[in-house]
Amino acid sequence: MQYALLAYSPAETTDRATRPISDALAPLLDRPDVTGWTRLHADESATTLRNDEGRMLLTDGPFIDSKEYLAGLILIEADDLDGALATAAELLRTTRPGTAIEVRPILDGRFRGA
Repeated sequence: MQYALLAYSPAETTDRATRPISDALAPLLDRPDVTGWTRLHADESATTLRNDEGRMLLTDGPFIDSKEYLAGLILIEADDLDGALATAAELLRTTRPGTAIEVRPILDGRFRGA
């Protein structure tokens, strides 16, 4: 089963997405159970579109204003939630203090005709 690991970082004055991947994290991202990953620029670089009863509203900034921002997304394969949590915990040990990883199963997004 695929899981998405959403990595949240505390807001900072510098953009973490421009920093190199740490020597401790790089080999973990190259493991065969990691099927994809990306880092995101800081929250102030976001633009949000919202459907307001048929009208599209455009705002600068993230969808949610919070103390943390979505810093990256890692896709993994795991047998079950326990396996996904173990991978997330291993990744979390290599991150900076204050980082959080949210683990979510991925739904199959392909259209299946009727």
